[in-house]
This record gives sequence, structure tokens and C-alpha cells, in this order.
Amino acid sequence: MLQTFWSPFIFMEMMAKVKLNSSSSVVQIAKVLDVNTLNFFSEASGTAEDIMQTFFWLDEDNPGAINLFQLVKNPGKANSSDDSAVRYNDSDDWPAHPPVGLWFNYGVVDDFMREWAIRKNEMKSGKIDKVEYLEWKLNWPYTCDDCGKRNPNKEWQK
Repeated sequence: MLQTFWSPFIFMEMMAKVKLNSSSSVVQIAKVLDVNTLNFFSEASGTAEDIMQTFFWLDEDNPGAINLFQLVKNPGKANSSDDSAVRYNDSDDWPAHPPVGLWFNYGVVDDFMREWAIRKNEMKSGKIDKVEYLEWKLNWPYTCDDCGKRNPNKEWQK
């Protein structure tokens, strides 16, 4: 497990210094660091994996900037499009101004976000620590367990 702070910015500085010229070098560096190569490059822009990596690094650079929560279906009127508001109970956990929600109509991203919400809540509750949380993100999606339905391909907890 990676025990020190690490970021893609450190990697980019390292690449500039050694002037790496092939993706096989990046794969070797990822192997030595014991992290997923998705942290360094994406096969195609806009893929579900690319979206998640962008959010993961925003979360690292700005802890607390992304707050995930599971929406609960309203038992009211089906297919009612005249009210698109999502309501919340004001508390100290919410910002002074009403936050803006974001919803994906992209099934696999929804699945990924659901598991990420679980990991963030586990860290907040103390079930996992910051190092384990970072390890989960650095080796994602190999560390996914489909929200507890299976064992992950890569172990990430101490």
C-alpha cells in the first residue's frame, strides 16, 4: 500500500525530469508505485473511468469539495416533471447557500459513484482511514467490491 502522499502532479514533474517517451514507461512506474495506470492516462476522454479519475483528484486537491449522498425515491406522483427540486434539511453540514445537485444518466458512472459514496462515508465515520481511502482511489476500479457484493480484485484495506 502507498503510505505517503502522492499526486499526479508529482508524477508529471517526474516525467518531465526523466523525459519518458512511451506508455510502457508509465506502466512500469505505475507498477513500481503499486497504483492503477488510470491515474496517469486515459484510453479515451469522457469515459466512465476518466470521469471518476477527474472527481477523485478534485477530491484529493480539495477535501470536502465533493459531498456524495444516496438519493431516495419519492413515493409521490410518478413521471411528474413539474418539480425538479431535491430538498434537504438545513444543518451545519450544508453550505450557507443551497448546493447544486448533479445526476448522471450513465448507468456505470452511477454504479461507480454509489461505491465512492460508501468509501467517503466509511472514511467520515472512521471505519477506514485517509491512507486506505487514498489506496482505494489509486487502485480503483480494481479495489471495487460492487458495494459489498463481492471481493475486490485488489486488496486495499489494512
